[in-house]
Amino acid sequence: MRHIRLICLAFASFVAACATAPPAERPPETRPPEEAPFQLRPTSFSEIPGWADADLAPALLAFKRSCEGRRLRDPAAPLPGGGPYGGAVADWAPACAAAQAVAPGGERAFFEASFAPHIVQGGGEARLTAYYEPIIQARRAPDSVFSAPLLRKPSDMVSVDLAAFAEAYDNEALRGAPRALTGRLVGDRVQPYPRRSELNPSPDQAFAWAHPVDVYNLQIQGSGRIAFPDGAQARAAYAAQNGYRWRSALGALRDSGELPSATWENFRAWSDRRGAAATQQALAADPSYVFFQEEQIADPSAGPRGAAGAPLTPMGSIAVDPAFHPYGAVVFVDGQYQGQPFRRLLVAQDTGGAIRRGPLRGDVFFGSGDRAGAAAERMNAPARWWTLLPRGVPVA
Repeated sequence: MRHIRLICLAFASFVAACATAPPAERPPETRPPEEAPFQLRPTSFSEIPGWADADLAPALLAFKRSCEGRRLRDPAAPLPGGGPYGGAVADWAPACAAAQAVAPGGERAFFEASFAPHIVQGGGEARLTAYYEPIIQARRAPDSVFSAPLLRKPSDMVSVDLAAFAEAYDNEALRGAPRALTGRLVGDRVQPYPRRSELNPSPDQAFAWAHPVDVYNLQIQGSGRIAFPDGAQARAAYAAQNGYRWRSALGALRDSGELPSATWENFRAWSDRRGAAATQQALAADPSYVFFQEEQIADPSAGPRGAAGAPLTPMGSIAVDPAFHPYGAVVFVDGQYQGQPFRRLLVAQDTGGAIRRGPLRGDVFFGSGDRAGAAAERMNAPARWWTLLPRGVPVA
């Protein structure tokens, strides 16, 4: 009974916090009002621009990885993540089985035989960006250069799933709230977790140390590989976030006139020139903080695991707003990249605070390392979307 009381008190305190928190501290899931209702309209593959020429091989690999990730899920359960369409896991089983036998060059025939395309319509932000997995140098102990810790998830961090309470209480006000809130137990109450500048980690939370700008880059991307002097590599995988809305420290420096060209290279040069204290003050402009867990790299060709639990595939995976697209959804995007058409089939396998902006907002995974990072920085353009549903599965 004590645990039940604590949960109820925690929930009540979170609701109170939502009512009194200042606008600048809205949780990352907060999204602007929709301008148009979300809907899917049936179409044909011949109506999708660039479909006949798009490279579908990365999407097939990503699709098979999503199928493997759902292998132990209840066949009657909906696809993970949410979203108002997609049907049940069992609806995707025939396509998952057929995908295993597709030979190179047969990707287009497979997708056309197994799926029916639908145009995605809705409000919010219609934009494509990109992200990647950095590879940074790290040490097991701090020094003057490798001075920022990569921290494990704190033991006192808790999360309240407001969507679950909304359904349990049939409460419309809660249905309009963010899906989850993060905080910590203080006595028998839940309070917001400390912002970046207020964190006081315990000594045993750090599992590696790196340059402060590199650690911040990992936090923006969500995960990354850490390389040690002996040649060994591990993955700093996303573990948790302190709940605050992300605000770009680079953008704050740019707006202040300190960093006219806000690139990672320029930020690192600025940090090395100004020193540790100035760097920490600059980073404090972003209250958001990401915690990691160390993982071994089983497949160097695969990216980190996304929010759906499947390893990300370069140019085959996309982060989406899961309020509209379930994890495992197969989407086609038509955008621009450096003045050229960017038309790709992708699988929804991840999300992020900056991506929860509606059904037409996505972040394409470009891969690992500096080249992928340089390419990802140049991706920022409007896009049209389609989604592919297994044939015979109703839209709703």
